[in-house]
Amino acid sequence: MRARERKLRIGDAEREAAIALLGEHLTSGRLDLVEYDERCAEVVAARSGADLDALFSDLPDTAKTGGATWAPGRRPARARPRTEVLLGVGGAVLLLVLTVVTRDLWLLGLLAIFLIAWAVRRR
Repeated sequence: MRARERKLRIGDAEREAAIALLGEHLTSGRLDLVEYDERCAEVVAARSGADLDALFSDLPDTAKTGGATWAPGRRPARARPRTEVLLGVGGAVLLLVLTVVTRDLWLLGLLAIFLIAWAVRRR
């Protein structure tokens, strides 16, 4: 099964995880900037997990040192930008203030729908 996973096509999430891992190797001094750029270009062109494995064959596994790892089929946790969280909280506060100021209770329903949609999108 492991060999089959390596032959499966990869998506943007796996490419982003691989580029992040290359960035860790760059900052730790294992790669220079030119080699980092070359490998990032190869990550963008990669189609399968085996293509990505070839890019990391001469680099140590950062899982042992506490860093991130690239693994096929496992989506990395998507970090939420701070602005996205602030916009969501700001939108909820704005609706709550409008409800209090205008005393229109139907806005509470809109607030509830907004919060549910925001929570579902965050997953």
